[in-house]
Amino acid sequence: MLPNFYLYFTSCMLLLALFCQVSMGTPVRTPRSLDTEKCGQCADLSRELVKNVRKLLDNENLFGGLNCSEQRVEVNSKTQTVLACEPNTDRNTRCSGQRNTTFSESACLRNIRADLGHYAASLQAYKQADLSSTVQDTKNLLNNCPSTQGDPSSHVADAKLTSGNSVDQRVHLCKLLKGFHLRVITISRAMGYISAGDHRK
Repeated sequence: MLPNFYLYFTSCMLLLALFCQVSMGTPVRTPRSLDTEKCGQCADLSRELVKNVRKLLDNENLFGGLNCSEQRVEVNSKTQTVLACEPNTDRNTRCSGQRNTTFSESACLRNIRADLGHYAASLQAYKQADLSSTVQDTKNLLNNCPSTQGDPSSHVADAKLTSGNSVDQRVHLCKLLKGFHLRVITISRAMGYISAGDHRK
């Protein structure tokens, strides 16, 4: 009778251990957070900002007599938004259809806020043209994004936009806007990715 009890007890323990292992190995779907919901709004705002910056680059009154398309692109070198917001998947992950789980939402948002703070301050400092609409759109996106570490107000304007003659300032504004356009496209894609919540699955 006693050996049968030990056999029964051992079988139960093995089944319990197997059940726990399966349960722990099964990924649990994380519910959408408030920040993720707000990222949906940010995705819409960022898409509008992409259009707004594109219109500025095509503005003849702003860049008349200056071939802006031939100017090089200058992006904010103090952030790593492209790297931080890229949802990398290696070859094995892509083949298996699994999602990459190394994406850091907080690092991505932190870099986005730093970029938006930098460009908002720089465009606001430029006095040769009215850029208030783009500045306001940038601030709206900044204020509606989920809060992360880092104070965007600590960023100062690009000094090249307020020094030198008006031609030099326009050339630099062109370069800065081209960089901002590329960066806000990255931001828009990142917000879309975050709002979809794929990295949380």
